[in-house]
Amino acid sequence: MTEALSAIIRFLFEEVGANRIEARHDPANPASGEVMKKCGMRYEATLRQAAWSNAGIYDTAIYSILLTEYNLGARRSHL
Repeated sequence: MTEALSAIIRFLFEEVGANRIEARHDPANPASGEVMKKCGMRYEATLRQAAWSNAGIYDTAIYSILLTEYNLGARRSHL
């Protein structure tokens, strides 16, 4: 999953020209948050009862990465 998310982030910043990418996950699945962190995303907040599925209403954790942060990480990986 880390490789797939990294490729999506790269595409959105380098090909599409995005300035901010946001992703959300159910806090009951912390592994999803770890994938986001490994890809350079930062935790922003948990929204209470902000999402729903066939299992019911649940909280959602939000992570994001900005173009400036992505660029800084790209420069560090080339050093």
